[in-house]
Amino acid sequence: MAGGAAEKMRVRLKRVLRRLDIHAGRHRNTLAGARGAILAGPDIDLVIDVGAHAGEYGGSLREQGYRGPIVSFEPVRSQFERLSAAAARDGAWECRNRAAGSAAGTATINVSGNDGFSSSLLEMKEAHERAVGDSRYERSEQIQVASLDEELEGFDRSRRHAYLKVDTQGFEHEVVRGGAGVLTGCRAVELELSLTPLYEGQLLAGEMIELMRKHGFMPTHLEPEFVDPASGELLQLNGLFQAV
Repeated sequence: MAGGAAEKMRVRLKRVLRRLDIHAGRHRNTLAGARGAILAGPDIDLVIDVGAHAGEYGGSLREQGYRGPIVSFEPVRSQFERLSAAAARDGAWECRNRAAGSAAGTATINVSGNDGFSSSLLEMKEAHERAVGDSRYERSEQIQVASLDEELEGFDRSRRHAYLKVDTQGFEHEVVRGGAGVLTGCRAVELELSLTPLYEGQLLAGEMIELMRKHGFMPTHLEPEFVDPASGELLQLNGLFQAV
């Protein structure tokens, strides 16, 4: 990234963090480092991977040494087949072919051209298409939707022993709303946070941070994730929230 664009990104990030009342000073720990430390602790015995795509996240956890159970959710059929293949020889990795949302039912998901990484239940905004030209939707697919509270009905909510990751392209707030019970048993939650609208109807970073606060979680790590390559504008963060 050019120096000017990188500087613009740093300035924009600090401005956003100040507006959200989050300290933007230097941290020794990266988000990945903080995640690794949490998962290496004695309390975490389950990772809930929502929006698993082809299993990249679960595979990275295995490479980093996490050996506990993973439950992955991926609604798009072609990606689910790749996810299932990635987990096929891993007896502690369960894959479910559905989306997580606020309630059970069926829905139409828009499948994007960039290998499905931008697929969403929401309509894509121009800012997203402009930043990633091959992300435009190519087709749609009927899928099953279920809430995390329904899917994990037997989940032990009496202690905080799970790590939840949500990567659902603007649908994160619906996942959270359908998983209020599951959240009571989570020590940490990892989310994508948009600074500008990328999908119709999504909540932006400040709104998502407030929603997570209401569920008893505070942001501890925020890192740049998605930048408009033409303007250098920071569009999206990865956020790590920990229970308080």
